[in-house]
Amino acid sequence: MSKKHVLIVDDAKDILFLIMHSIKRLGPEYEVTTASDATTALELIQKQKFDLIITDYMMPGMTGVDLAQAARKVSPDTQVVLMTAHDTRGMRNTVETLQLGGYVGKPFTVPEILEVVQRAIAHTSQAADTVHPAAPALSLDRAVQERLEVLRSKTGAHFVLLVSASGHPVRVVGETNRAKTSRLAAFVAANFLAVTELASLLGDNESIFKSSYHEGNKYNIYAYDINGEFLLAVVFGTQGKPGTIWFYTKQAGAELAELLATISPKTPAKEAEDPTLASDFADMFGSQKDSDAA
Repeated sequence: MSKKHVLIVDDAKDILFLIMHSIKRLGPEYEVTTASDATTALELIQKQKFDLIITDYMMPGMTGVDLAQAARKVSPDTQVVLMTAHDTRGMRNTVETLQLGGYVGKPFTVPEILEVVQRAIAHTSQAADTVHPAAPALSLDRAVQERLEVLRSKTGAHFVLLVSASGHPVRVVGETNRAKTSRLAAFVAANFLAVTELASLLGDNESIFKSSYHEGNKYNIYAYDINGEFLLAVVFGTQGKPGTIWFYTKQAGAELAELLATISPKTPAKEAEDPTLASDFADMFGSQKDSDAA
């Protein structure tokens, strides 16, 4: 099986971390390299051929379009996909004019970025049959929806979100919009992954982190690991009592674990024990201070 070489370029290290490990889940044939700025990315492109480059559009010094044009001069066959919050006609025209592999709007879900990756790789290799299909959508039982509604009612939360471990918003109950839901889902999943790997770097390989809590000026977020494959996020106002939120969320998590056990995909053992995860985390976040984390 031929290797698929992918380069991800973004000045946000948490985005790099999330996309990198999401792509690695597609299969062992995917080799992912990251760069936090366009200059470093261009140096890598000159040294190695990549099948696909996924780059942020707005970066200091050089835009994603500038990088795409420079990359095409070095490697005309390389597909380039832009990540941008500017989903405009001008951006679409740019993609068409430069014949790029496409673009994905920010915020995005993990399944959306993986779909772009697979489509671009298929175009590059002209062997779409070798590309792994995207994970099938989960068909949740009505009981799951009702349990989320009960949790929101008991906690008075603005909204309650069920998230897959890969960062995909599965079901939401309450007052929110798609952009907010997608971004929150991605970062709740990334936060759990980051904390677990941080503990591993510190020599703690036995602890299981079941929850996280963020306190803000207007909203608080409590997240709970249901079963290692699904996460539960509760967004509530500052008037909410954390103890009450914790109690009902934990109670709902136990009930959801039983419901989801019959439909949730099992995580392969090799994925849970990926030896590169800790080193990748160290490379990206090792020099960051705690204040950088949300």
